[in-house]
Amino acid sequence: MRAALVVLALCAGNARSHAEPRPARAAYIADLIEAIRATDRATLANTRRYIQVLERNKCQAPEMTLRVGCLLEAAGQNCNQQRGDARERCRRASDVIATNLLAERVFVPDDLRYQIMSKQRDARVAIARELQRRYAALVAELAMSEFFPGPRADTAALAAGIDGFCSDAAGTRDLSWQYCVAAVVWFVASDGAPEETR
Repeated sequence: MRAALVVLALCAGNARSHAEPRPARAAYIADLIEAIRATDRATLANTRRYIQVLERNKCQAPEMTLRVGCLLEAAGQNCNQQRGDARERCRRASDVIATNLLAERVFVPDDLRYQIMSKQRDARVAIARELQRRYAALVAELAMSEFFPGPRADTAALAAGIDGFCSDAAGTRDLSWQYCVAAVVWFVASDGAPEETR
């Protein structure tokens, strides 16, 4: 199921392995960007809350593959309530949102999470702010890299740049291609708005 490329690829094991050739990945990244840009803020916020509740309750499992499968199935059922293009946009936005939820502990490790929770009244909002800072840093790295196509580049060129940057990042640090893509896509497509407040 190509519509779930970002989340399904989490199960691949090897951060450098990707299910599809580079042009197909870049085209899918462009579709992810366009889907988030075309979806209103309230719908994105509702989708995030729905997936977040599932991830914390129904989809708790010791194996990542089981958690991912559960999230994909439930998100797909949620999106099936919509019609036509809205359904496909929902699926793609859900891919990004679910991947970002699964990646939270990579971007905000437990030790930092505990510090935030001990100092902040509303830890959820504080963690969302920290995630946005880390997403912004990743996007800044992309903008300073050889992969950045320039500020006036179209979505297709930007998507190809994101794919190249995240492939390179996955090979040099403890960050999977999927987590990198989802974080960058969310930040770019939402113009830097925190997921939690959308």
